[in-house]
Amino acid sequence: MKINIKEILGEQDEKPVSGGEETEVIQEKTEAPEEEDSREEKAPEVILQEERETPEEAPEAVGEEEETEEPTEPEEEPGQEEPEAEHEPVSQGEVAENTGQTSEEEPEIEAEQEPEIKAEQEPEIEAEQEPESETGRETEGEPAAEKADKGVDGKQLLKKYGWHGGIAASFAILLFSVFAYTNLVPREVHATINGEETTVMSKAYTIEGFLENENIEYCDEDYISKTPETFIYDGISFDLRHATDYTVTADGKTTEHKTLKRTVGDALAEEGIQVGERDIVTPSLDSKMGDNVNIVVQRVTVREEVKEETVAFKTLEKDDSSLDEGTSKVITEGKDGTDKVTYEVTYIDGVEASRKEVSRETVTAAVDKVVANGTRITFNGTSYSRKLVVKAYAYTGGGRTAMGTRARVGEIAVDPSVIPLGSTVYIEGVGARRAEDTGGNIKGNTIDIYMNTESQCRSWGVRYVTVYIK
Repeated sequence: MKINIKEILGEQDEKPVSGGEETEVIQEKTEAPEEEDSREEKAPEVILQEERETPEEAPEAVGEEEETEEPTEPEEEPGQEEPEAEHEPVSQGEVAENTGQTSEEEPEIEAEQEPEIKAEQEPEIEAEQEPESETGRETEGEPAAEKADKGVDGKQLLKKYGWHGGIAASFAILLFSVFAYTNLVPREVHATINGEETTVMSKAYTIEGFLENENIEYCDEDYISKTPETFIYDGISFDLRHATDYTVTADGKTTEHKTLKRTVGDALAEEGIQVGERDIVTPSLDSKMGDNVNIVVQRVTVREEVKEETVAFKTLEKDDSSLDEGTSKVITEGKDGTDKVTYEVTYIDGVEASRKEVSRETVTAAVDKVVANGTRITFNGTSYSRKLVVKAYAYTGGGRTAMGTRARVGEIAVDPSVIPLGSTVYIEGVGARRAEDTGGNIKGNTIDIYMNTESQCRSWGVRYVTVYIK
């Protein structure tokens, strides 16, 4: 229900309202048509109360309001209703509360909102009076809930907070939609792990969550084409390459590393490990990296060394027919020489691995030792130069020998390259013979002994005999 503020304030200044008259006004209000009950759903009315402790402020506030308001309507009797005012039913509890106040307290009267021009000014009056009025009411024991209801305009509350509620509801719907999408709807993820492409339907929020769900481990040294915090959307694709673990043994120490490089050479360069031209790297620099590769770098150095070496003399032997068989004689004594030799020495990790002669210069030449070995043989008091074991045949028939002599007993056919023609030989079991003839089948250590008859030849056959040669 709305009451004209000016009328209420004017009546308080000129004519106080008694308890009986207030009762009549309230009773008339309760007789309002029931059709106004539907208006209870409207926003709460703004109730202004003038405190007894500061009665002088009300006229000033009214005075300020009257400067901007239209001319004041004629005063009406306390029980008379304004024709334009719309009244709401008042409960019996409110009547009892209003009628039960003492003469020291002024009754609270609901005020009617003025037209729009006054409505714009009323908040200023309320803002100035509200602190004192609330303080006064609290001291008088008025309930806090009632004071809150009286200080709020429902329309202003709707205008001030209604759109906030709409935004909050929209935001809640959006959050629910996002939550439902991210938790209930699986999304297609294209992941390339160490070169192997795979497609997975996942409900994970981020790439990090996807990798965790798929039990795929990764570390800071690994390569991920998108950050782990990247939100997963349908159709997202990313690459993951795990860094490989490897060890390097070089310069006397072994270290562990991780790398994304593809070859051994690139991995070593990444760690700042330099490899010389002669250094040995196992596996080779162009080998592909793999898990737990052990790389060994052997430092190779090559140095040139020059040193003098002793050259030992050689011993030379020769046959000497003037010496009996089994005896020898030193003809020349041997003497060591000296050479200056230049070597190219290769060291691997400080240890000599090979030595190569580059040049040699003779400082003092060596002298070879010469030894003569006796070949002279003495048989039955006769000296022979040598002896041989030969295969002996027998032949007959006469004719001329290779030396032009007549074939006879006492001459033999020989291989001139083994027994020279004209040589005198002694055949064990036969006696002395002279080499005068040759034959087509007589080759090497073979002889053919001449006999008088064929029966003697058949009786001899083939035998191995020792021959002494002068």
